[in-house]
Formats: sequence, C-alpha cells, structure tokens
Amino acid sequence: MLVSDIDEHKKKKRPTLARQRHGLVLMAFTVLMAAFASAVLPAPALAAPPIADAGSDQIVEQYERVTFDGSGSTDDVGIVNYTWSFIYGDNVWQLYGEVNDSFYFIEMGNYTVTLNVTDGDGESSTDEMIVTVIKEKVNFIEDYWWSLPIIGATITAVVILWIVLYSGLDVVSVPTREKSRLLMHRFRYVSKQVVTHKMGAVGTAILGFFFALAVFGPLLAPYSVDPASDDVTELYLKPSPEHWMGTDSRGVDIYSQLLHGARTSIIVGIFAAIIASLMGAAIGLYSGYIGGWQDEVIMRVNDVILSIPWLVLMILLAAMVGEITLTLLIVIIGVTGWSGTARLVRAQVMSLRERMYVERARAIGSGDMHIINKHIMPNAFPLIFANTILTVAISILSEATLSFLRMRPVGTTTWGTMLSYAEQSSALQSGLYWWIIAPGLCIVFLVLGFTLLGHALDEVVNPRLRRR
Repeated sequence: MLVSDIDEHKKKKRPTLARQRHGLVLMAFTVLMAAFASAVLPAPALAAPPIADAGSDQIVEQYERVTFDGSGSTDDVGIVNYTWSFIYGDNVWQLYGEVNDSFYFIEMGNYTVTLNVTDGDGESSTDEMIVTVIKEKVNFIEDYWWSLPIIGATITAVVILWIVLYSGLDVVSVPTREKSRLLMHRFRYVSKQVVTHKMGAVGTAILGFFFALAVFGPLLAPYSVDPASDDVTELYLKPSPEHWMGTDSRGVDIYSQLLHGARTSIIVGIFAAIIASLMGAAIGLYSGYIGGWQDEVIMRVNDVILSIPWLVLMILLAAMVGEITLTLLIVIIGVTGWSGTARLVRAQVMSLRERMYVERARAIGSGDMHIINKHIMPNAFPLIFANTILTVAISILSEATLSFLRMRPVGTTTWGTMLSYAEQSSALQSGLYWWIIAPGLCIVFLVLGFTLLGHALDEVVNPRLRRR
C-alpha cells in the first residue's frame, strides 16, 4: 500500500471515532439527568387496588326477593367482574357478572352475602354483609282482598233475605214473601234430608274439611309456593320436622303446595261444572221443550260429541290454545262437559212439558218463556243442581288428568300440577312418595265427597230414586 493511500484511510477513520466519543458523552449526560430527575422529582403513583362494597346488613321477610347493589365499589382501573355469593349453612349460591343481583330468600335465619370484585389488572377485593330472614307477616287485607266483596255480598244477601221474610216490613208483596218462605222451607227440608242420609252426611263432612282447607290452607302453609322461583335452598329433601312431606325438584315445600292446591283444585272443579251445567241446561231446555226437527238436529250433534271421548276433546282444545292459564283450563273443561247434562235435562223437560199444569198454562195463553221460567225450570232445577255436584267431581278429575299429561296451567299450583311435576321428576325413584301419595289421596277423597253428596241429593230430589 502506498503512503498516500494510508494517509487517506486515516482521514476517513477520524470522523467515525469522533462520532463515537460524542455518543458516549451524550449517553452519560442522559444518565446523569435521569438520576437527577429521580432524586428530585416524586415517583408516579401506582394504581390503587379495588374496594368492594356489598352494602349494609339487612333484615328481610321470608319469600322476599331482595336486590343487592354493588355500585358503591370503587377502583382506579375499572372493575370488570362482580361475583355475589350467598351462604346459608352448608349451601352456597353464586351469581356472576352483574353489579346488581337479586336473591329470593326462603328459609329463616342468617345469610352471609359476599361481594368479590376484580379490576382490569387482576386485582380483587371482597366485602360481606349479613342478611337476617324473619318470618313473613301475613297481611289479610293485602293478600286476600278478593274475599272481602264475597263476604260483604253474602252478609248483605242474608240481611236482605231476613228483612224480606221475617221483619214484617212491607218491602215486598205478600205473595212474593210467601214464595220466599216456601223456598226456604224446602231448602231446610232438603238440607235435613241430605244430612240425615248416610252418603250425604259422609260427603258433607268430607267437603266441609276440604272447603275449610281451601279457605285457611294458604294461611297455614309454612312456606311459599312461588312456582317461578329458581333461587332454591334445598332440593329433594325427605320428610323432616322442618318439611313434613319433604321438598320437590325446585326446593319448594310439598306440604305447603298441598295446602295451596286445595283452593285452586276446588275453584277449577266448581267453575268448570257451572259452565258445563249452564250450557247443558240451556241446550237441554230448548231441545226438550221445542221438539220437532230442531230437537232432532241438536240431539244428533250431541250424540256425535258424546261418541268422542271427553279426554280427546280436552287434549285437542288444549293443544290448539297453546299456553294454558287457569281461566283457559276452566273453559276447556267446561265446554267439553255439557253434552251429558243436555241429554239429562232434555229427558226431564220432555216429561214435564206433558204435565197437566203446563197444558193449563198453555191453554190460557201463556207464552213459551213464561212456561219455561215458571213451570219447567223450577221443577227441573233440583235435577240440574244434583247433576252439577256430580259434574264438579268429573271436572276435578279432568284437571288432574290434563295436568298429569303436562297440559297444566302456567304459574298455578294444583294437585294435578303436583302429580305432573312428581312424574316428570321421577319422585318414586327419588324416594319422595308423599309427593305423589298426598295429592293423589286428596283428589280421591275430594271427588268421593262430591260424588256421595251428588248421589244423596239425587235421591232426595228425585222421588223415583228415594229409598222407601
């Protein structure tokens, strides 16, 4: 290499060394400034961990749904998850993800409610509160307001009837008063005959027990039977001092369901029977009195309906309406049960329209409606009433059958729905025999009571069947 080339190479290398020295100086200056800043300036504050706030302790009543608010919890980064835990004895329930959650309290005692919050950095915090559950206070006016008009109307009717019959005031005419007294005398006579009748006495005693159960049962029930409750405490419990008949698949007390179901089952039976009897009596009265081709057409249609099993008709109507409510269930049972009553009333009316007092009324120019109201209907009513009592028993069995086939009323507790849920939850395999035996026996005895009373009334009001 020539001397000139070496000099040229040294000239090119000098600026590179100079730049390296300048970089080292700059780096040293930066380190010194950083050290000075850390010594003089305060360090940046770290994010504080979250603080959970479950709220203050509460005292609530049984069967009360309480909403818990976790919005009082604080965090600098932001809370991303809320977990509520409810602890009662050995039972623990957890609800995830919501700042506000509700819980349905069934058992009395102390519940420990814990709130755990987690922020975006993974930091967490826990807070707890105590919820004391006390026995529910019964408010008769609020819970049973619907019974007040019925009680008031009954008392008013009794007072008016007493004034009309026994006060001596000229409220009504003398013939009307005498007719009313005659009806009261006949009512007392029939009641005495029924009570002294063996079947009638047994049926009356059975029905008296179940009607008392329907009136006072919900007041005596130790637990709620809310069918929409999913916050259960104890599932499939065997009979114990706390739960006399155990609990079902939702943790609801079976004994309480039995007491509540009495009222609903009786309501379904009575109102469905009234609908069936009104329809059957109206059709039977018209067909039996008018006669002719109208009677033939009506009876042939009635024969067609009678030839179809009643269960098939009810299932068909229930499938058409979709979701079944208690009102729809009553209507379905009522409109499919009128045909037997219509045939019975028609036969009675055809016999009554040939009586001499009807012929005399027709001879003096009385109209058809007058004859039906004054002569036919009063004499056919005892038979209709006795048949209605028997129809109540059939209606109760119809409700139990439909419910057992899972065509049960939504949000309602009946003995039929109890059997349906018991079958659906395999109660026999779970050892919960009372879940099936209790409502089954209640249905049997209630139907037996109406049947005995109906046969007794039939014998009392129908001289041909009366024992001599």
